Amino acid sequence: MEVMMRMSALKNALIAKDSVSLSAVLADDVTYGHTTGKVQTKGELIRSVVSKEQDYKSIEPADMKIRVFDNTAIVNMNSKVLLNFKNEPLEIKMKVTLVWIKKGNDWKLEARQAVKEN
Repeated sequence: MEVMMRMSALKNALIAKDSVSLSAVLADDVTYGHTTGKVQTKGELIRSVVSKEQDYKSIEPADMKIRVFDNTAIVNMNSKVLLNFKNEPLEIKMKVTLVWIKKGNDWKLEARQAVKEN
């Protein structure tokens, strides 16, 4: 349940372009991989979202599976994302894996990788 809430917080922060909430949900050393192969750091992702270079309009997760092992959670899901990337509208259907680590009482996103669905 805690990881599901963090997934929702991540989605909402990306759509709202909320740098404070993004900073709170992302680990300092996060690797955030995209379907293009590009991997962003925490700072790169936040700057790109806030500047609207990556302008998320909607994120629709489906078939989400969450597995928790002590302080580690792995999330696998399908997702349909609508966004403008560098002012170019895109609709991407993808498969996503996210790795969350519980640090103290808080879950932080450590890694995310996405691949386009065929």
